[in-house]
Amino acid sequence: MIALPCPAPTAYIGHIMETAELILLAAAGLVLLAIAGAAATRQAGAPLLLIFLVIGMLAGEEGPGGIAFHAHDTAYLFGSLALALILFDGGLGTKLRRLRSVLRPALSLATLGVIITAGITAIAAKYLFGLGWVEAALMGAIVSSTDAAAVLMLIAGKDIKARPRVATTLEAESGFNDPMAVILVVTFVAWLTGQGIPDPLVATLSIVWAIAAGAAIGWFGGRLIAYVERKIGLPIGLYPIFASAGAVFLFSFAEVIGGSGFLAAYLAGVAMASAPKRRAAEATARFSDGLAWIAQIGLFLMLGLLVTPSHAAEVALPALGLAFVLILMARPVAVLICLAPERFRLNERAFIGWMGLRGAVPIFLGAFPVLAGVENANLYFSAAFAVVIASLVIQGWTAGPVARLFNVAPPLARGGNLANAGMIAAVAIGFTLASAVVSFGVNERDADREPISPVNMRELLAALGPDGTMRAVRLESFPSDWEQMDPAERRETFARVAAGLVAAQNERVMEEREQLLVMRAQEEAGIPLSLPQQARRDTLARRYGGRYDDLDDLLARVDIVPPSLGAAQAALATGWGSSSSAIERNALYGRSPREGRFGGLTAAAADYVDVFNTHRDFAAFRAERARLRAQGEAVTGPALVSLIGPYAESGDAYAAQVRAVMNSAGLTRFDASREAGFTEES
Repeated sequence: MIALPCPAPTAYIGHIMETAELILLAAAGLVLLAIAGAAATRQAGAPLLLIFLVIGMLAGEEGPGGIAFHAHDTAYLFGSLALALILFDGGLGTKLRRLRSVLRPALSLATLGVIITAGITAIAAKYLFGLGWVEAALMGAIVSSTDAAAVLMLIAGKDIKARPRVATTLEAESGFNDPMAVILVVTFVAWLTGQGIPDPLVATLSIVWAIAAGAAIGWFGGRLIAYVERKIGLPIGLYPIFASAGAVFLFSFAEVIGGSGFLAAYLAGVAMASAPKRRAAEATARFSDGLAWIAQIGLFLMLGLLVTPSHAAEVALPALGLAFVLILMARPVAVLICLAPERFRLNERAFIGWMGLRGAVPIFLGAFPVLAGVENANLYFSAAFAVVIASLVIQGWTAGPVARLFNVAPPLARGGNLANAGMIAAVAIGFTLASAVVSFGVNERDADREPISPVNMRELLAALGPDGTMRAVRLESFPSDWEQMDPAERRETFARVAAGLVAAQNERVMEEREQLLVMRAQEEAGIPLSLPQQARRDTLARRYGGRYDDLDDLLARVDIVPPSLGAAQAALATGWGSSSSAIERNALYGRSPREGRFGGLTAAAADYVDVFNTHRDFAAFRAERARLRAQGEAVTGPALVSLIGPYAESGDAYAAQVRAVMNSAGLTRFDASREAGFTEES
């Protein structure tokens, strides 16, 4: 038999080459797109780093690009390299004389300022996210550090031309404050991963060592690189590569021995820039500047890919609150205290207080809990991302105007106003259209859940289904001819409406419960929750007032309210739908909102179900419901009606009235029709 050549190796090599080419094509295309986006929006005052981040998000798994990237370890490696190059370039652009003049305030902001910022932010995080003190402290530490990439680009950049003393203070602070933030984050991560309460003395010594070792390695290492540069003969193109590689080596060496690599990279640049008689100094500066740009673009594109917007959206509201506390309270207080003994004018202090820019570093630090496997890691990462977005939009977009408002930068040259206005209008229209598209997609996706507004009884009865049955319904209001119905017929229809509205809310609750059951099964099997699952669990914990680290407590809260209870209580509260509270204010279940009326009947039902699942007065109700679940028994109105006394002032007497209505009208049939779908716990 003649052996034919096997095509497999050739096909495999071809597949590898094709994959590599596609990766290179995508990477280069992303960089070109980022540069094009930056050029298109620069005149509108948009912070370039925000543009890079947004383009990365658009290329990610939830954007048109569809690239799924969740390699936090790879992101950590590339982020370290990128930040080292960015800080080194920042150091090359810092004059030693200016640095000496602001060394004391910069160090004060980088140490005491970080602690104050982290402390105030931690207090806000505890109440905004419902965290414990250690977890809140970790959150505060993650967002406590300003970002060198953002500061170097926005504050010390050519567009703003901030006063040298102010710009150098902010630049030096961003280069110096990373050690403190990193040590704090690592300390709290170790605490949360079960390594015990940190020794304050050890933590203090670690911070001192990180700063001292990083400073010594950076300064003397930079001088050594400059000395070797003068002594060896190389082609002109190799000097910049030698300098950049030396800076990365110093960064890595400092990190290996427990020092601050960020500080080492920054001071290496300062030391090199101040060394005399350097060869190819201009070429090194230009090469380093280009390399820093590549690092910044790559870093923020990668972070945009790494972050899943829907996860960040889960924590967007409390994260936005945290960002406002950070920007408007924590940062100004830290600056006020740290700069109190320094000779800064009031306008300069105000500008420094406003420009505590957050960028890559908080997101970078937010990956630490993920890599360490800290419980609730997604919350820290997603919240850090949301805070960075808020900082870049609020502080980054206003950097130029605020600098001129506080008179720390020269005014803009006249001219170009029409072009700038046009660009700003184009950006505004673009964002508006994007928002409209997103809203349209969401509305289309959730169209089947939108409440309906029946025009007449015929439409309402069609929505309710066959006579005598109960179907989950979402209604805005009763039809216009509701009061014209025969009282007996209206009584039956009202019972179906009140029970159906509760059943619709139960469907939503059971979807959430099923997610929690899957999470609990994973935890029992020793399988860690994914980041999307953590984000979802955290959202449900905040919504229901439970503990995110106690799934059993959450499951006791996230459960149905028997429709028969809803129908009976609504009948008592509204006289079977005949009262003005039901018709005019949509208040079916004996509760009224602060605004005087509910936005719809569905909103009234949501409020009714939520009060049983969240209010402390119904803890016994929830406990009995959980017991029924555990015993495999049906969750019905008769089984729980004795525990609804806190709903009314009459207490047990009220519960007896509800029981009587439930039995006399035969409302328990609504529980039987729905319970089949709600007892499964698998």
